[in-house]
Amino acid sequence: MFTPPRRPLNPQTSAGYAAIHFAEQLHEALKDTRHRELAPKLNPWQRWFLIHALELTPDGAYRFKTVLLWVARQNGKTFIAALLILFRMFVDGDAIVLGVAQKLATAKKTYEHAQKIIDAVPRLTRERGKTNAINGELWFELSGGQRYWVDSAENGGRGLTFDLVFVDEILKHKTFKAWSALSKTTAARRRSQLIAAANTGDMDAVVQRFLHKQGMDAIESEDDSTTIGLFWWSPPPGMPLDTPEAWAYSNPSMNYNLPEENLHAYWISDPRPVFESEVANIFVDSSVGGPFQTGKWAAGFDRLSKRAPGGDVYLCIEVSHDRTMAHIAFAAYREDGLVHVGIMASRPGTDWIVPWLQDPARTFTPAGITFQTKGAPVSSLITEFTDAGIEVTDWGGADLGRAAGLLLDGVNLGKIKHRNQPLLDVAAGTAVMKSLGGGYVVDAKNSPGDASPLWGVAGAHWLLKNPGDGPSIYEERGLATV
Repeated sequence: MFTPPRRPLNPQTSAGYAAIHFAEQLHEALKDTRHRELAPKLNPWQRWFLIHALELTPDGAYRFKTVLLWVARQNGKTFIAALLILFRMFVDGDAIVLGVAQKLATAKKTYEHAQKIIDAVPRLTRERGKTNAINGELWFELSGGQRYWVDSAENGGRGLTFDLVFVDEILKHKTFKAWSALSKTTAARRRSQLIAAANTGDMDAVVQRFLHKQGMDAIESEDDSTTIGLFWWSPPPGMPLDTPEAWAYSNPSMNYNLPEENLHAYWISDPRPVFESEVANIFVDSSVGGPFQTGKWAAGFDRLSKRAPGGDVYLCIEVSHDRTMAHIAFAAYREDGLVHVGIMASRPGTDWIVPWLQDPARTFTPAGITFQTKGAPVSSLITEFTDAGIEVTDWGGADLGRAAGLLLDGVNLGKIKHRNQPLLDVAAGTAVMKSLGGGYVVDAKNSPGDASPLWGVAGAHWLLKNPGDGPSIYEERGLATV
């Protein structure tokens, strides 16, 4: 699965050809030395990826501001990352590069690989500049001023701007805190790219699943304007995973420098979810967590689910436990009498919520808005809502437990439907419940991921079932399809 190019790709429309030539030069320089494994001959998939990922716009900028590379483990991602970084530094301009991962040790693998290539190739060694590994900073630079920083994802990039950011193992990002900061570090650079690479993750790979859905939505809608490039090696849906044919889809290096017998051994020895994620490179949707009966949330998926025409829409505002993300959840009745729920908007921080609700471009009138006005991260917004004249139905006390019960019953009995939304799906599959006042509520603090999207849906669903009749802040402008 991949984002198609806007125009035929050739040396004039893709910098990938120049990157391939650079890779061939490195290979030729090292192939007869003890360092030959540092720059192996490119496999066909790597050449294809470079050509497509480095597609150019007519003015010479990179088309894809975000590149998503999903390929199974042990297929050569580290070398491709090191190659791209060195290409940007030595060939394609005065690049300032940042490499990050959830753990610094992981980020250092690509950094060290790049350094070893430089040290092994005399032409590159001559351009070597300073190296720093003190005061918590790790970087090296070239004589022309190009610099490669490396850090953990939590710390990387703050206050700096970069031409290229490489995010390794993005499946480890369980919240948007690091990603929201990293994604801003390339905004001021005209030819910038942010490249995220990994095999596919499980239910708590929140950021990866969110980005994947953005990429898939652009592909399926044939959005020619998208700046997200998705490149995903995976078997067709439903294909049995016990054959070399299936393994080849997700392991394009198979029988080049990845022996088929190794993959067969993984099939025999790996637990099924591990094989699916790391070898078959498919997203693992099974979860033993979450508050619902097994399979019930997935059974509520309906790609075409929507509210009844003209029906009321109820909103709930919710904020993550660490206050990094805020969500506007909704609930509405469908034509068949079932309930349609989802997340209408989700962004970092909270200062966008009131302006979003008051935006004249809003084409729907909420029938009611609720959130916890006391004792929750979202409660601090009550002053902003009061000052803006937005009426809020208070959600608290025993109604919290009632909301959880209504949501559990609705999902388990098949009365609640939803579309595919990674933020919400992950929360539904991982949220932890706790006892409160004789009932149960979502335990945001001890849930492994951000459970607030699910709790927001619980609030919106509760308000739908217990509607208030307070005045709206909006003039009637009709309702959008949600």
